[in-house]
Amino acid sequence: MTETSLIFNDGFRDRARTHVFIIGVGRYEFGAGPNESDIAGGLAQLTSPTISARAVADWFQSEFRNSACPLGTITILLSEAVKAPVPGQGGSLVDVPEATLANVKAAMLSWRSIIECHPENMIVFYFCGHGISLGQKAALLLNDFGDPAASYDAAIELDELTGTLKNAVAAKQLFLIDCCRSKADDIYSNETRVGSRVLSIVPNGNHSGIRRRQCMIFPTIDGEQAFGVPGQVSVFTTCFLDAVRFAAFDDKTGPWVSTSLLILNAIDELVTYRLPAEKRNKAVPTSLDAMGFDFNEIEAPTKTRSIVTIDDRANWSGARLTATDVAGTKPGQTFNVPNNHTYRCCTMELEFGEWEFSGKLAAEPPRLSVMRRYLTRPMVFVRLGVQ
Repeated sequence: MTETSLIFNDGFRDRARTHVFIIGVGRYEFGAGPNESDIAGGLAQLTSPTISARAVADWFQSEFRNSACPLGTITILLSEAVKAPVPGQGGSLVDVPEATLANVKAAMLSWRSIIECHPENMIVFYFCGHGISLGQKAALLLNDFGDPAASYDAAIELDELTGTLKNAVAAKQLFLIDCCRSKADDIYSNETRVGSRVLSIVPNGNHSGIRRRQCMIFPTIDGEQAFGVPGQVSVFTTCFLDAVRFAAFDDKTGPWVSTSLLILNAIDELVTYRLPAEKRNKAVPTSLDAMGFDFNEIEAPTKTRSIVTIDDRANWSGARLTATDVAGTKPGQTFNVPNNHTYRCCTMELEFGEWEFSGKLAAEPPRLSVMRRYLTRPMVFVRLGVQ
């Protein structure tokens, strides 16, 4: 089967579309292992990035809705320990290229012609893998980073990518950068540059009146490590997917629409509830050039998703959380927290109305407080305090 990075292509360029570029790097050729180099030898091999990238691609194909910018294309490159095809258009299985510098540049060249075809296009760039910051610069590390023949080249210089895309005619641009931003000043103390330009777009005077909106969302503050779950979708990507499924919506304009800014706020809140204090203090979602634009739409919610957690001073493992309808007419829900639960919260889907949330810890005291909430919005956050 011939490899191609383009796994979805609607073939139409006569109207605004959404064009998605996805990179997931879990396997580093010169990272930890038999081929490790002096430059990249400290890079751990990862399992979460390609799982996360596949989850994002699946969501765009099966759930993304935007009446003004329907899905146009999905481009994806993956580097994983065990290479496997990616589900593509119409259920076909597609072999996609490795996320090497050469392959990314080639895919970006093709993508450029696609995104430039209409001034109202929306573009989404997603990366999951290792990342570093060098001074005020950030680099996204590709599969062949650390190759002794070109040690520092195989990375995307993020400022150059976002800067050149400001020359693109695409009016709305969302960047989801799911990687750590570990400081590399000491490691690369004699280097002035880490990473390469992977795309060039010359400004076009015919499109100078277009108002371009960029929104870049990172999972961590500069110089901190992102939180990944081995063998699972990453925390940041899980929160993004929850945001665009239910957590980042309002109906102020009539339809239930999420915006780039609502997505940022929803990711921040979801991370806060999912991680314990010692991890969420470092995993702080941040944004650069946070400009707002409509992203996707959902049907009017018929239930409220309730994100329920307990105070950090209480032991989460083995707790039992309960939601009870105050009027006594709707069935309640109970969640028993397993000892190996990934996140410090659970999600309950409940009918609209007044509910009482309570919980019982595996070992008491302390005890958890009881909270009443009237559920009407697409979602609520509930944190039970310690008595």
